[in-house]
Amino acid sequence: MKITAIIPAAGTGSRYSNKKNKLLENLKGIPVIIHTLRVISSVDEITEIIICTSMDLQDQIHNLIREYNIPKTKKIILGGQTRQQSVFNGLREIKNTGEFNLVLIHDGARPLVSQEIIRESISTALKKGAAIAAVPAKDTIKKINPDTGEVIETVDRQSLWNVQTPQVFRLNDIFGVHQAFKGDNMTDDSALMEKAGYKVYVCMGSYKNLKITTEEDLKIAEGFIG
Repeated sequence: MKITAIIPAAGTGSRYSNKKNKLLENLKGIPVIIHTLRVISSVDEITEIIICTSMDLQDQIHNLIREYNIPKTKKIILGGQTRQQSVFNGLREIKNTGEFNLVLIHDGARPLVSQEIIRESISTALKKGAAIAAVPAKDTIKKINPDTGEVIETVDRQSLWNVQTPQVFRLNDIFGVHQAFKGDNMTDDSALMEKAGYKVYVCMGSYKNLKITTEEDLKIAEGFIG
């Protein structure tokens, strides 16, 4: 069983107001992207890592990988204009080798993922074909009229989960749906699987496994590290 990890890391970070790219921000003295890669690389089941990033970041990420010695990072390729395009570029890179069975997709800006979450995602995908990390919604959720702001209903949150990464799929399945829906602009790979009629299964993520989107998120992550 060979498993490759695709790390989409080409986003512009438009909601991150600091001029520095969020992936390069220091989190307890280490760049966010390096925290992410260290955890992914430390999981024995992962064979290799492919990073899909922007032209501006390719050299900087390459230098950081050498500096921090991330051994499983085999390729740093050019991402796309959207997250979906970046992941598809990574999938095509893997497909060309013809060697891999499972693909794990994880956001470069989720530095606090744990080995346990990664392994559980892989285990679930091996048994059921497609797995995503997620956590139960904590807040009361209301459906509203987007034009007027009027509340339509209060949704039962027992069936609502906040989706995270990693997400793990069979290579042929996820490659096929990306090909079929390459004109879409989904920010979640499992949504493409669902659209194609595949069953996707949830495994427990963690509320600490947050995505760094704003400066506040970086501060929260620093608090979790302690």
